This record gives sequence, structure tokens and C-alpha cells, in this order.
Amino acid sequence: MSIHELRAKRAAALDPIDVQRKALVTSLDVLVAKADYDPAVDDAEFDRIQKSIATLDTRSASFKTFFDGEIARETDELERAAKAAKPVEGQVPASVETSPYVSDTVAAKMNFGSSKSLIFGAAVKMLAAGGGGILNARQISKEVYGEAHPVTKALLASVGASGGFFVPPDYMPDYVELLRAQAQVRAAGPRTLPMPRGTMRLPAQTSAAQASYSAEDKRIPVSQPGTGALVASFKKEVGMVPISNDLMRFADPAIDAFVRDDLVKVMALREDLAFLTGDGTQDTPRGFLSFANARAVATGGTPGNWLTSGNSTLAVGGNFITSNETYTLATVATEIGGAANKLDTANVPDSKRVWFMHPRARNYLYDVQNSLGQYVYREELDAGNLRKCKVYTTTQIPANLTDATSAQTDCTLVMLVEMTEAMLFDAMTLELAVSREGSYYDANAVQQNAFQNDETLIRAIAEHDFLMRHDAAVAVIQNVRWAPAIS
Repeated sequence: MSIHELRAKRAAALDPIDVQRKALVTSLDVLVAKADYDPAVDDAEFDRIQKSIATLDTRSASFKTFFDGEIARETDELERAAKAAKPVEGQVPASVETSPYVSDTVAAKMNFGSSKSLIFGAAVKMLAAGGGGILNARQISKEVYGEAHPVTKALLASVGASGGFFVPPDYMPDYVELLRAQAQVRAAGPRTLPMPRGTMRLPAQTSAAQASYSAEDKRIPVSQPGTGALVASFKKEVGMVPISNDLMRFADPAIDAFVRDDLVKVMALREDLAFLTGDGTQDTPRGFLSFANARAVATGGTPGNWLTSGNSTLAVGGNFITSNETYTLATVATEIGGAANKLDTANVPDSKRVWFMHPRARNYLYDVQNSLGQYVYREELDAGNLRKCKVYTTTQIPANLTDATSAQTDCTLVMLVEMTEAMLFDAMTLELAVSREGSYYDANAVQQNAFQNDETLIRAIAEHDFLMRHDAAVAVIQNVRWAPAIS
């Protein structure tokens, strides 16, 4: 039986069980929530439903064990057959098919991401080895990897000049995938728009026309919708990574992945921080917090300013909800529902809402139990959701903010965002340049010399901007102290 058929049979066996289990869980929730719950009468029904759920879980585990074992055996058999196969004339050699630079499956098994991402790191390394010249990089790649190797082909397909090059279009999407793997805002799927000229103006409606009822012989009143514009302009993100030339001298997938990860990490995390909490000053993009503040001001409230020392200024009005510092399961549920209600009452569509929160907040939700010892949110979070909205966690959202009096210093923020309203404008996806002779200032502001240190400097530049179509599409719970119990 094929793997496809086994997976189909597995789904056919497990799906009805999942449906039954969800129905029983719903019945249990309804029973527990009864205002007139009578232990003498309802405890028996409670026990019956729990036993039924346990029975279904046992059946589900049994089916999973059986089918997963069959699928694993079939997969192993296919892999053994592939390894034993001998290519005929015109076929690709088996050694190529098992290369992480060619096969995404092989790259993933070796924890190198995808084959294209590995090529990206190797191409950067060859460019550095070639002193920034694309012709030198191609020649070195032929010597290190071979003329027919994917890295050499990638360099042959690229467009470059001395001192730097643009990542070839064939491989540019893979850079974005790598960025998304580490940057949660991109992973959440905002609308990405090209901005080749560095600026873009989008017409926007600021107010609606008016309609009314009128008598038969009266003039129809005239009204017009208000119009404005959203203006995006590129913000220049830069990063410089010094890498030991000892690493550059080795042709190994692990080294190529190391070079790639160093480059991507510095760019991805800074970009993500801007999209989450950026205030638009000092040539940075605005983030979700800035748009939420604008919403508060537009509705007659006041903006917030959250600090890690001193007294924070909490936002008032708009789509802000202030969390109860002495939180309980009931207050947390009210605040989560309140964030959703803020978007609903502002007529924000519910097409692609996502949560952004610190891992500490999610861990609290995952482990919190009700008075009956049931995990309230665990099943939904196991599916990656909260109130049917996908959850993204990041330590870029601080968890050491102060409250308005500095009495609490462990506050954080939880955001609910409609991502169809978020727009990411890419003016220039990535430009790279390398140098072995340049100097740079390290994290301690001490000048270092790349030539003397036997290092290669890799400079990355990207240009983009970030806007929300409507400020009302962001709701923020502030002063959040939710945390799992720590012994």
C-alpha cells in the first residue's frame, strides 16, 4: 500500500474520532458552565463524558501508532530502494540526489533548512573569498565545489559588480523564507508590495458619505466622502557581520549554513522589532504599537509610552485594554475577548487575525487550569490558535516593562492584529557587499581591522516600509503580567 493511501486511511480513521471528541468536550464545557450545576445529579454525567473522552483518546492513540508505524516502514523501504537504485545513462547520479544543495528533503534532514537557503550561504561565502568580485567568486566556486555544482551555477546566473551583488531573482524568495522563519511579522503574512522607486502613495478614504430619509418634495442633501492618502517611503536597514576567514576556507554545508544564518539573523530580528514596536522615529518604520497609539489619539484618548525603568505611561482609549495586574482566569478571559471585541466594534474584518505575545504569556495560557483541573486553552494552543486566531510568540516583545507607578516591573504586551490590513513595502530586498580590508566598530565601540583579524566583513542592506491600512486593525492588551507558576 502506498504512503498516500496509508495517510488517507489514517485520516479516515482519526477524523470521526476527532469530531466525536470535540462534541464531547463541548458538552462537558456546557455542563460545567451550568448556573444550576448540582453535584448530586451532574457529577455522574461529568464522569461519563470524561470516560468517553478517555476511550476515544485510547482509540485515537492506537490508530496513530498503527498507521504511523506502517507509514514509517513504507518510507524506510522507499529510501532503501532509492539508495540501491543505479542510474542509467542520462539520469542524475544518486550522489547528487542526496546532496543538501539539491534536495530540500536532504537539507531538512541535516538541519540546514532548504537547498536554496544553503546555496545562498555558500554564494555569499564564495563572494567573500573572491574579494567581492563576482568573476573571482565564480572561479573559486568552480575550484571548491565544482563547475556543475548548484552554488557555481547560482553565481553564474547572478548579476554583480566588484564589491557586491544583488541576490539573483531565482533565489530571492528563499531569502524571504529564511527571514520568515525567524521574523514573526513576516511569518504572519502581511500584504507584501514591491516599491521599486522607494516611495508609494495609496489613496485612502478618511470619512464616509451620508445617507438619510427625505420627504417627497424636499431636496436631497449632498455629501461627499473624505479622502486622504497613505504614503510609504523606504527605511534603510543595514547590518554588518564579521566572519572568520577560517570558516570561509571550508567547503562544507554546515559552514555555508552558518554564514547564511549569521546574515539573516541580524537583519530579520531588527526588522521584526521595528514592525512590532517601532515608533517611526530615527528613520525606522512604524510598528503595531505606533498604529494603536494613533488610533487612541484619533478617538479622543492618549498614547502610551512603555518603559523598562521609571513610570510607564499607559495608553487610554482606542483599542487598548489594560490588564488586571492581579490577574485571574476570569480576568484573562475577559481581556482576550475584549481585544477581539475592539476589532469587531471597529468593523475590522475577521479574515486573518493573529496574536503576537511574549512566550511567557503563551506559557501561562497553555498551563492555566480551571477549578475542575481542566486545561482551558491547551487544546486550542496545541493547534497554534487562540480564539481561532493563530498565535505567534517572540521575545522581541519585552516582558520587563513597568506599570504606571513602577510597582510592577514584569509587564508585557499582547497584540491582536488583522493581517490583511498590514502592508509591507519592499523597495530593495537585499544587497550584499564584502571586504577583507575594511575596518569596523565592534559592540563595545572599539575599532577593529578585518585584515589584521583575518576576517571578512559582510554588509547587508535592505529597504522597506510598513503601514496599516486602518489603525483600528490593531488591539493591544497592556500591563500584562500573565506568567506560569514558577517554583
